[in-house]
Amino acid sequence: MKKAFRFSVGFIILIFVVVYIGGVYVFSQHFQPRTFVNDVDVSLTKISNLQETYDSSYKDFELKLIKRDGTEKVQASKFDYIDRLEEGQYVEQNPFYWFLTLVVSKNYNLEHNLSIDNDKFLNTVNDLELLKVEVVEPQDAKIVFKNNKFEIEKEILGNKVNKEKLTEKILEYIDDSNKKLDLEEEGIYYEPVIKSDDPNLLNRLEQMNKLNSFEITYDFEDRKEVLKNEELVNLYTANGNNEMVPDVDKAREYIKGLAKKYDTFKTNRNFYATGLGMVKIDGGIYGWSTDIENSTNELVKALENTQTVTLQPVYKLDAMSRSINDLGSSYVEIDLSRQHMWLYKEGSLIIDSPIVTGNPNRGNGTPTGVGKVWSRERDRFLTGEGYKSHVNYWLPFNWSGCGIHDSSWRSDYGKDLYLSRGSHGCVNTPPGLMPTFYENTFHGMPVVVYESSTQLLK
Repeated sequence: MKKAFRFSVGFIILIFVVVYIGGVYVFSQHFQPRTFVNDVDVSLTKISNLQETYDSSYKDFELKLIKRDGTEKVQASKFDYIDRLEEGQYVEQNPFYWFLTLVVSKNYNLEHNLSIDNDKFLNTVNDLELLKVEVVEPQDAKIVFKNNKFEIEKEILGNKVNKEKLTEKILEYIDDSNKKLDLEEEGIYYEPVIKSDDPNLLNRLEQMNKLNSFEITYDFEDRKEVLKNEELVNLYTANGNNEMVPDVDKAREYIKGLAKKYDTFKTNRNFYATGLGMVKIDGGIYGWSTDIENSTNELVKALENTQTVTLQPVYKLDAMSRSINDLGSSYVEIDLSRQHMWLYKEGSLIIDSPIVTGNPNRGNGTPTGVGKVWSRERDRFLTGEGYKSHVNYWLPFNWSGCGIHDSSWRSDYGKDLYLSRGSHGCVNTPPGLMPTFYENTFHGMPVVVYESSTQLLK
């Protein structure tokens, strides 16, 4: 038994000795596994053929580009990629220690000369299918409004390549004898900045959907503007802490939009002229004029409160009605062409009278437009260049000094008297009618002045 054991041990030792000697012999002529020279794998090649092995290493070298939609190869031979060892270069490899270094990676740096045809290289890069396809630009993930709620629309990766970086990496990988270049891993694709899992984006989405729970209504009597959903939430912006807060500038622009749509101050109006039809009237001092800053402040407060509410703009100037017909049913109507005036109160005709207006031939024509009674005075003198007249009733209706008053110095009214004996711009009214006229007017009452001979719509 002992003899058999000794025989077995001896046999095993013999095998190890034979294998060791065999390894010494083989690795005295061949490179060990995992041996690299300047990153070129020379494992198990003949040591004596190092120059030839190294110099031919790039003859059939191909670099595989791993793209988002497939792969593509770059052949080093297409641009004459040549890497040669300097004469006399060698690698010292001790074959007697082969069993200790067999699985250890060994990389030797030797003097070598590397060259490429630069023009061919650039042409090779430009010929890549990767750079010939239609470019799809990367797009950030964003919040969109769909089906009455906000949601995230995923980013678009696209396929746009950083050509400069691609060129650098191709040469770098070939120089290092790496055979696979993953464009995604190396960051060669241009990437969206914001992706759908971005914490700030998710936080903003949650806030926007909370803000989507209320609305603000602006009441214009026969019309309403409802501020809600996307339009409302767009009036907020994220502050430095990524909190959605009212944006004063955006709120101001919204108010300006309302003013442009609904203000009537100095705008054109179509007016139904008594006994004629529709006339077009431009300008005047009557109408609604929004106070932009104060209206903006009220809107910002409502946005901060996040409660459903009905508002009206704050006005610098107001009118009788907030509906499309802002004149209401009580107004004074004056036709310069017919030299006639009507007073309507709550839809009923109170005064129907001939008048005498300003003399246009002397530059004193009464201005057309929609004015308003901005003062009601008794027993005063009207003065001007070359005149001073006492009146019992005075109702100014524009900002150029024109008004409606009694004229005790006149006995005739109407016809074409204004062309020769017209006033300095005021509306001369028969004295007997003025008490009734005065009693049925009020501050802010519209005064519509037109010239039917030129302003009547066909």
